[in-house]
This record gives sequence, structure tokens and C-alpha cells, in this order.
Amino acid sequence: MSRYLKALATALLLMAACVPLTASAEAKYRVVIMPKLVGISYYDAVKEGIDEAAGELPQMQVIWSGPSQNQVEKQIEMIEKIIPTRPDVIAVAANDPVAIAPVLKKARAAGIHVMSWDGDTKFREFFVNLVNFDEFGKQIVEAMKDEVGPNGEIAIVTTSFAAPNQSSWIQAIKRHIYLKYPGLKLVDIRPAGESTEESYRITQDYLKAYPSLKGIIALGVPNLPGVAKAVKDAGVAGKIAVVGNSTPNLMRNYLKDGTVKTVVLWNARDHGYLTTYCAYRMATGALKPGVAIKAGRLGTFMPVKDAFNMQIALPVMIFTKENVDKYHF
Repeated sequence: MSRYLKALATALLLMAACVPLTASAEAKYRVVIMPKLVGISYYDAVKEGIDEAAGELPQMQVIWSGPSQNQVEKQIEMIEKIIPTRPDVIAVAANDPVAIAPVLKKARAAGIHVMSWDGDTKFREFFVNLVNFDEFGKQIVEAMKDEVGPNGEIAIVTTSFAAPNQSSWIQAIKRHIYLKYPGLKLVDIRPAGESTEESYRITQDYLKAYPSLKGIIALGVPNLPGVAKAVKDAGVAGKIAVVGNSTPNLMRNYLKDGTVKTVVLWNARDHGYLTTYCAYRMATGALKPGVAIKAGRLGTFMPVKDAFNMQIALPVMIFTKENVDKYHF
């Protein structure tokens, strides 16, 4: 099958699923970038960065395709349909690092390069990490300690126990508490999926179940607003510290009214931008150990070896009421 027909097949397949395309008539390479899910503001910001980078790389066609829910089964089903169209690269933000590995191995055996971003996998050639996991966990704990002190009960609302990012962050949080603030007692961890409503409900449960609770860590962009709203509605803003990761747009009002003092994140748009450049370098065969990656306006990144192959990471960003209006995503 010619490259043109393969591109047309991919386009027809994904347009049938109502998936938007970013394409160029000059494209020699095709890349599928798959988020954990589509339709939430965080991944809208990521896609802005992807579109920006794609506009700077006319030799590459970028296909943005993801499930409407954060279910690995849906990702696997979509990748199975993409493999016969033979894109040059599949870049996936995995909902489950183990479950998705077999279909990625199948893609690689078919001659397709595979990489991960956002959510890592147990099989890939390259990983564009959000942030260094240990640094992220450290910043979360330090922000909580600054509000509640080195002692007291805290709880976590996460997305799921299978999500690779959240699992790694929780490990880093626990490790930093153990090494530096053993007086902080982690009393509970519950998953809320990617749901503001479920995070709200879990927070209500925490406030009833743990009368001595001093703070709640919320992991997951939709979850931090739910925790913040529950704390505010309960009239305990300022008494219960709320720390976590979300976007400036979702947390702006909570930062300004003092319900939340610190949001730890990374630049979502930059993550999409960097992922696209790395996918291009992979498609052209330029991703190699010890060779710096040129990534447009972001400059250069040096890949580091890891357990599976190579990875790079963005720096941690801290949002407060003082700087939140500088960012709009």
C-alpha cells in the first residue's frame, strides 16, 4: 500500500470516529498521538502544543486520537485498528502500563515505533515524562508541610491505583514523608477516576471520617477542583490544606480566594509540544542515546537511560495566587 493510501486509510478510520486531524500536504511521516482520554480541558491544552509543533514540522502529519473515557480497553481497541494503517510512530499516554504493553509490542513487530508520554508503559522505545517523579512528590509534600507543619493526618485522592503517573507520585510522596517528615501520617488513599464529582464526594467522606485531618492531596487534574470545592463548601477552607495538580484555569478562583495556596504541575502545552518533536525525531531515526533532542522553542533535551530505554522530563511548575494569571490553560 502506498504512503498516500495508508494516510487516507488512517484518516478515514479516525474521521469515522470523529477524531480531529492535523495534517500537511508535504507530510512524509505520520504519527498517532493518543491521550488517556479526550474532551477535558487538560488535554485540550496539550493538543494546543501538539498543533503548534505540528505547524513547525510540515514533513509530519499528526493524528490526535483517544477514547472518550480513561479506559485502557478502549485504547487497546483503537491501537488494534491503527496498526494495519502503518503510521511511523504511535505515541500513547497509557491508562494502564501493563495491559497496554501487548498491543504496543504488536505495533512494534509491525514496524511501527512506539513511545509513551504522560502515562508510561511497560513496553516502549522512548518516554516523554511530565516531570521527574521524585521531584514532583517532593514538591507536593513540601507544599503540604508549609501549610500544616511537619506533623498531622493527611489523605490522598488519586485517579486510580493502576495509573502509572499517580502510582509513581504516591510512591515518591510516601518516600519523602518517610525520609523527611515522619510526623505526617497518611491515613487514607482513595481513587476517584478522573471525576470532579467523585473527588468532591470522597472529600466529604474524609471530612466526616477523620476529624483530626489537616490536609488533602489531590492527584489528577479534574480531581483537585473537586477536593477544593468540597473543602470550601464545608466551611473549612484555611483549616484543611489542599494541595495537588491541576491547571491554572481550573484552579484560578480557588487560588485567589485562598482555598488552595499551591498547585504543582508542569506546562501542559509544552508537554504536547515536546511530545510532538520527540515523535518527529523518532520517525526520522534521530532519537539516540547520548544525542540531544532539539525541540523548537523549548531548546534541547538530553535523553537519560531508564529501565525500558530512554526518557526525558519537563520541569516542575508551581502556581500560586501571585503568578496564576500569567498562565492560561
